[in-house]
Amino acid sequence: MNSGDWAAIGAVVAGVIAAVALYFSIRSTRASERAASSADRAAKAAEDQAEIQRKIQVATSQPYIWLDVREDDSQGVLLDLVIGNSGPTVATNVRVRIDPPFPVQPQIEESAIAQQQLADGIRSLAPGAMIRWHLGVGHNLIQSQGQQPHEISITADGPFGPIDELTYVIDLANLRGQPVRPQGNLHL
Repeated sequence: MNSGDWAAIGAVVAGVIAAVALYFSIRSTRASERAASSADRAAKAAEDQAEIQRKIQVATSQPYIWLDVREDDSQGVLLDLVIGNSGPTVATNVRVRIDPPFPVQPQIEESAIAQQQLADGIRSLAPGAMIRWHLGVGHNLIQSQGQQPHEISITADGPFGPIDELTYVIDLANLRGQPVRPQGNLHL
């Protein structure tokens, strides 16, 4: 063998080594790409989880404002309009729309005042707070037949901004036939 043959053999061996190196380089690049893609997916999942946790924290930190018609605790004949905050934080700019408004009895005009005050807004309602107004005598407010729906829409602000509007129906007819049962206590 002469030097030209050795040079040719060397060139072939160098070519084979270069091809093997190229193969492993491509394979390593693909593995790196898969690892990077997997890392990207893991980072995206972590971001998604953090967003979910933030939404849960906001939702559980907002006030929960409600309005209801309840019998008066002291004597049971009157019905009261009650607004409360069952959430963990103070609600501000609380507004309630009642459509149609509850009936107003001439002898209990605070019912009309209460409904106007709710529409105009309550500046703040602390956690656990309830405000009550007399609506009127139950048997005068509740008709003997048919439904008496009143749509309630509540808006307010919490520590993270406006809460979602809450809308539901109170039907006075659902109270029809309930017995008058004042809560007993030593004072009465």
